[in-house]
Amino acid sequence: MITSTICPYCEQPVTTFGSRAECQHCGEMIFSVPCASCGRRTLNLTHIPRYGKVACFFCKTEIVQLPNRQERSVASPQPRAVAPTPARVATPPAAVLTASRAPKSPTMPTAAETRKVVEECLLGLERAAQDREMLHAPDLRAIISTFLDNLQSLFMLDERINAGEVTEEWLRIHDNLSLVARVCFSPLWPTEGMLLPSSVQVWVLAVDDAARRWQYTHRRWFAETLKLRMIPIVPTVTTTNPAWHVIDGHGQVVNALIAPGFLLGDEVLRKARVRA
Repeated sequence: MITSTICPYCEQPVTTFGSRAECQHCGEMIFSVPCASCGRRTLNLTHIPRYGKVACFFCKTEIVQLPNRQERSVASPQPRAVAPTPARVATPPAAVLTASRAPKSPTMPTAAETRKVVEECLLGLERAAQDREMLHAPDLRAIISTFLDNLQSLFMLDERINAGEVTEEWLRIHDNLSLVARVCFSPLWPTEGMLLPSSVQVWVLAVDDAARRWQYTHRRWFAETLKLRMIPIVPTVTTTNPAWHVIDGHGQVVNALIAPGFLLGDEVLRKARVRA
């Protein structure tokens, strides 16, 4: 994959700073190029070798091949030559025109598959936790114990879902909704996990990676089956709303999310606690 910013005509590295619209090497216009459909100067042609296409911001027209001089409404300025030289026709290399496109969205595993991976990684974590350094560090073992307790709550919720116990009425019970919020909508990885020995920390990360995929599959299940979703809040962007938020402070914009809130369909099941 091409990651550097290069000129799609001469394949030389170019700078993205300054007001220059043409390539400093071959003189071809590559920034702020007029769109062939609407004429607005919105095209960045360096996106073609990088992403395989470029789209106009205004009319959304997509271009997958480099425009030639006749297709552009504004002529590209040519660099000043020191001495007259024979004209050279620049031909874009085939690799530029056939640049690979971005991959599709990754396929996520099912809830059963993620649980199996979590259980397998837990075996490695339990063996690593028996390391001599861990046995002589009760504070570090407490970190592992807390992490394992969180995972046990994850398995408990999984079993209740499989047994058909999780319903709208079940979610209306305070402790049950708190369990879902903690297990499915909060990070399981403890910040103190960075203090663990490397041999143990890698297993914690492996378990946490599998557990986050488990969380994703179950958030999807709650959203599709029970219409449960978290109240959307982006700190420093979302404005305060007393109908959705329990507000600490008197500002008009949310500065921090203290505890998430949830919607059950269109009903506010629990208000989010925020600081304004």
